[in-house]
Amino acid sequence: MGKQSSLPSAYGLGRVGILTSVVYLVTVVFYFKGPASHSRTAREIFSWFIVSALLYLFWKGYQLVDSSDDLSARELVIFAAVFCGLAFLVFPFHSTDVFGYINRGWQQVHYHQNPYIYYVAEIPNWRQDPMVWDHWIYNPNPYGFLFTLLAWLLCKISNGHWWLMLSLFKAVNVLAYAGAAWLIWDGAKRLGHSKPVVSLYVFLWNPLILMHEIANGHNDILTGALVLLAMYLALVGAGLWIIPVLVVATLLKYGPAVVIPFALVYVIKNYGWKKAIASCLISVAIMIVAAAPYMQDWRMFKLEDMASNATLIDNSLHSFLIHIFENISRHLIPALNRYHALADWLIKNTLRLGFGLFLISQFVRIPKKFSSKTLAKKSLLIMFVLICVVSSKFNAWYMGMLLPLALLLDEEDWLRRLIILISCAQLLSLTFFKQAYIINFFAMMLVPAWIVFKQVWEAREAVPARTRLVEQTVESVHSLQSTRLRINNGAKEQARQSVL
Repeated sequence: MGKQSSLPSAYGLGRVGILTSVVYLVTVVFYFKGPASHSRTAREIFSWFIVSALLYLFWKGYQLVDSSDDLSARELVIFAAVFCGLAFLVFPFHSTDVFGYINRGWQQVHYHQNPYIYYVAEIPNWRQDPMVWDHWIYNPNPYGFLFTLLAWLLCKISNGHWWLMLSLFKAVNVLAYAGAAWLIWDGAKRLGHSKPVVSLYVFLWNPLILMHEIANGHNDILTGALVLLAMYLALVGAGLWIIPVLVVATLLKYGPAVVIPFALVYVIKNYGWKKAIASCLISVAIMIVAAAPYMQDWRMFKLEDMASNATLIDNSLHSFLIHIFENISRHLIPALNRYHALADWLIKNTLRLGFGLFLISQFVRIPKKFSSKTLAKKSLLIMFVLICVVSSKFNAWYMGMLLPLALLLDEEDWLRRLIILISCAQLLSLTFFKQAYIINFFAMMLVPAWIVFKQVWEAREAVPARTRLVEQTVESVHSLQSTRLRINNGAKEQARQSVL
């Protein structure tokens, strides 16, 4: 019966997979000559087509996978390989960050410049170099030492072939995609999830992951896969390597640094001081090796420019609030214009102070029995608050740092549901929503948060109702038993009287 009941789901999933493949194939064809070959109107219309089609198909596939009791992961993986292959062929059309990665690598390999010191615009005759694209040319390198080394290595291997260089950066992301999928699948089974195949589906078929991390080549999936690996190592008992892996993740993008102190406490509590010290020594060695090629001229690092880039206000809660203030002061209360700088300062520092207090509260609330599940949940929550709430800059592809780990949480966990929902909503960033500074945060952050909050609230309200129902049922059973006992006793008494 189990196999027969799963056949319709498998058949339906196959159709969804074929239609999804067609959407990715059409995307490959549309952007074959790059986004500049189409007008802005054509690109916008096409963006709405792929967003609506992919979200609808992803939802239909989720329903089929979730309702099936005996669906093999094999079909999911086969279709995911097709999606990934097609996304790999898509020319980066939404963000040119991957061109910036190539710039940083080529700057090191060909011009022997330290990208933490020199802007791309300081490369002699850079406009005549076909390897250099006009992307973030007036900013110092914003990435960690290890990613900068990776950019050097890939550009070294490509030997001046731009297309090969682009393919190598994407190929590294594909490896992270495959590795994260395996960790999610095995981790979900180890944690006793009722349907590990659902977690696998949500990651492998997720259109945001495929469009932003594979098609457009963002490096966030590398950080996300490494954070997931660190928590997986905690799950399987490899305590020595948890902190080094988190350090490696931080040396790509800096976000995971905030969870390293919590991981250190976890290692101390579960493995003792000796292993914690050994773990820290390995981490320090990794940092020294990664930083060594760049630290000789550390006094020349453009730290102010790096900080300015990190605190840029864009698509975040900070951006949402300050744009509301600007619209009020522009259209309703012009006198507020003079307080713009003060409002911006208050928003920024309130968020930062709140995050500091939040970190302290999370540290104080570390339980005596600090389990791997608790570490994973706490780490994800901290990174979520940092990236999605506190950071002045947010981009849709940042969800690649959060989604892999979210899928190790319990299937009904509110944070897991919220991150999945946000990852779907953030696909709207491919449309004009990316530039709609108030609408974008409302639609792609606040609406998913409200939906999950409402679900949690209703679930909590339902608990007392269920408790009352159980109590009433128990009382009814007791009353029925008492009535039956009285009837039986009465019958026995009548029988005894008749005998007498």
